[in-house]
Amino acid sequence: MTRRDTIMRPMKMGEQQVFERVSKVFREKGYEGTSYADLIAATGLVKASLYHRFPGGKEQIVEAMLSEVDREFSEYVLRPAWQQGPPRARARQIARRLEEFYGSGGIWCLLDTVTLSSNARTVRHAGRSMEFWIESFARVARDAGLPAKLARGRAEDAVAAIEGALIVSRVTENRRPFLRTIGSLPTHLTKWAVNISRNIAGLDRAQRGK
Repeated sequence: MTRRDTIMRPMKMGEQQVFERVSKVFREKGYEGTSYADLIAATGLVKASLYHRFPGGKEQIVEAMLSEVDREFSEYVLRPAWQQGPPRARARQIARRLEEFYGSGGIWCLLDTVTLSSNARTVRHAGRSMEFWIESFARVARDAGLPAKLARGRAEDAVAAIEGALIVSRVTENRRPFLRTIGSLPTHLTKWAVNISRNIAGLDRAQRGK
């Protein structure tokens, strides 16, 4: 989810409100399930006005939404992964920001709903977005001392667990699965390295005691 050139001109405040409303529709109904009637009802715009803002139609709207999510994840949600500091503390910071971004599990994941689309461009964009998410988690795990392969596996598992927890929380109307998953993220990304460090420290003490 790196910063990318947008296919839209910069949004004014009124356009940002339109963007938020259409995003909500796509989150709830997905790509194929969203109709122009849904978007018109959500925004209060006539069809001609909607086309004026998004001349590329639904595909452009979704691309714009994914690009905005990319920007927010890169600049805020996952930013601690690429900063300095103790890995466990950075993972906690990411967990808090993910909880904030997803409304403690009450906001549906856009990557989940729009990838039900048969539009190859949308699916490719979502794939790049998720890859950045995985690599950010892997960066924290590597900084914590995990080997690259294990760090990558832990990162993939973490993203899968979060996405799955969002779905479970949505369909059961129970946010606890998401909150438990987010709460375990720092440990999941760094625990193995912490245990290894403790074992090494214990061995050092034992050697000094001989």
